[in-house]
Amino acid sequence: MPILVDSSVWIAAQNSRNSECLKLKRMIREGSDLAIIRAIQVEVTQGARTEELFQRLWEGFLGFKILEIEERHWLESALNYFNCRRAGLTVGTLDCLIATVARSNNAKLWTVDKQLRRVANTIGVGLF
Repeated sequence: MPILVDSSVWIAAQNSRNSECLKLKRMIREGSDLAIIRAIQVEVTQGARTEELFQRLWEGFLGFKILEIEERHWLESALNYFNCRRAGLTVGTLDCLIATVARSNNAKLWTVDKQLRRVANTIGVGLF
C-alpha cells in the first residue's frame, strides 16, 4: 500500500531536526512505497528561493511513485468538497484533490496539516 506524502511533510522535513525529517529519511533509505502527485511537487518547489534549489527539489521527486490525477478524480474531488462543507468543514480544493487521489489509490495519507487530516477523516482516507 503506497503512502502519499503531502507537501506539509516534505516542507517539515527540510528541517533536519524535525521528527518528520528523520522518519522520512529512514523510509526513503528502506525503500518504502512513498508516492506524490504532481500538485505536491509544485507546492514544495514553489517555495524555492533560488533556481538551483528549485531544480534540486524538482528533480528530487523524480524517483518517487507519481499517482496520476485521472479524469474521474475531478468529480470525486468536487463531491468530497461538497460533503466536507456539508459536514461543516471549510476546506481547500487542493486538499480535497490530494485526499481523493489517496483514497482512489488505496494509499495512506501522510500529512502534518491539521486541515488535510480532517478532510481525510471526513472522506474516509487512512492516515499514516
